[in-house]
Amino acid sequence: MPGLSKHPPLRRRISDLFLCLFLILLPLGAGAQEEGVIFTVQPGEKYRVIEKFNLSQYRNGRYQGHVYRENRGIYDVTSQRNGLYSISGTVYHLEEKTKDGFKTASALRSSEDADYSMNQRGTMLVPGTAYPRLRSFPTFPETAVIPGDKWEGGIEVVVSSPDGSVRAVLPQYCEYTYLGEDVWEGREVYAIKAQYAVRYRPGRSPAADTFLRALSGKHVVSLLIDKETMEFLLMKDIMEEDYQFQDGSTLREKGFLLTFYKGIELLDRPGLRKQVEQTLAEQLAESFEEKGEELADQVSVEEREEGLALNLKNLHFKPDQAVLLPEDIPLLDTLADLLKKIPDRTFLVRGHTADIGTMESQIELSQERARTIVDELSRRGIEADRFLYTGLGGLEPVGDNATDEGRKANRRVEILILED
Repeated sequence: MPGLSKHPPLRRRISDLFLCLFLILLPLGAGAQEEGVIFTVQPGEKYRVIEKFNLSQYRNGRYQGHVYRENRGIYDVTSQRNGLYSISGTVYHLEEKTKDGFKTASALRSSEDADYSMNQRGTMLVPGTAYPRLRSFPTFPETAVIPGDKWEGGIEVVVSSPDGSVRAVLPQYCEYTYLGEDVWEGREVYAIKAQYAVRYRPGRSPAADTFLRALSGKHVVSLLIDKETMEFLLMKDIMEEDYQFQDGSTLREKGFLLTFYKGIELLDRPGLRKQVEQTLAEQLAESFEEKGEELADQVSVEEREEGLALNLKNLHFKPDQAVLLPEDIPLLDTLADLLKKIPDRTFLVRGHTADIGTMESQIELSQERARTIVDELSRRGIEADRFLYTGLGGLEPVGDNATDEGRKANRRVEILILED
C-alpha cells in the first residue's frame, strides 16, 4: 500500500470527477522531506471511481428541482514511458434522477472511453475533446510544500452543447493551497484546497461559439489524503455554474459533488468462469435435461474485456412485455446464489431484442426486461445499487433477424460481472 516516507514517492490511486462537464482527480503519491511534503502523481494498476452529484438545477430561470447524477469509471495504467503514464478506461454515465435516499439500481445512459497520458506533476495530454472533461487537475509543484504554500496550474475544461453533439476545450487556471495536517473522522490527513473559476466570452473558441454565449462559475474543492497510507479519502467540490447558450436558453447548477474510489483486485476470469460453469451444471443441468433441453443452449459464460459475461439465451417473457414467466425461477435462484458470492463487483445487465418494430420500441422493451432481471435478483438478496442496466434493442444481433432461429437468439439478456 502507498505510504509517506523520505524515499521516492510511492504509488497512489486514481480518482475522477464529473460535473455538468466531466472532471478528473488524479492519484496522489507523496514523499516527505525535512522542509515539507512533495506531492506527486504515481498511478498504480487498476481503479474503480464513483462520482456522485447533488445539484439544484435551474433552466431558463425556473427551478427544476434537486437532481442526482452518478458516474462510475474503471481505469488501467497501460504503460509508463519517458516520464508519462498511459491511462485507458471506461466511464459509465448513469441516468439523472431525483435523489430519494434509497439504494436503487441505475439505468445506464451511456459509456465513454478514456485514453490519455499524464506525468508525475499531474499535467495531462488528452487528444481532442475526449474524456476527461477537466484536464490537469490537480497539478503539483516540483518542490516540497509547507502549510500555507500556494501554487497555480493551468487546467482545461471541456464543455458541451445542450444536446451533447458539440464539445469545446476551454483553458482555465486553478489556485492550490496546502493547508497542512488535519484530522478527519479520526484519521490524520493532509489537506489541500483548490479553487478555480470557469469563464467564457465569445471569440475564445470557434467550437464553443457555435453553442455557447457565456459561461461563469466557481469551484471550491477540498482534498483529503490519509497521512499514513496516502490513500485519497475525500474530494468535495462546492460548485456553481451558469450557462447562456446561443439559442437563448440558460442553465444554472449549484450544489456539490463527492468522489469515492477504490483500488481493484484483478478478477480471476478463468477461475471464476470455471466456478460459474460448474455451479450451473450441478444445479441446473438435470432440470433442463428433464425438459429435453441442453444447459449450454440456455446459459453460456464467456470472458470479455469488461469482465465475465453470463448470457441468458432463452428467458421466458410474455410476448412484447417485460413480464417473466415462472419457469425461469430456478435459473434466477441459482444466478442470485452465484452473484452473492462475488463481493465488491458491479453487475451490468444488458437487454437485447430482435430487430422488429421501431428502434425506440426495441430499446424500451430491452431496457424494461433488463430492469426486470435486476428486480428479480435484488429480491433474492443482492444489493440493488450493485446493478447497472441498459437496453440495446436490436443493435447487437448475434443471429440473423431474417430467420426465426436468428430472432430467437437475439432475444437475450446478458449479465456482465465487471472488473471494477
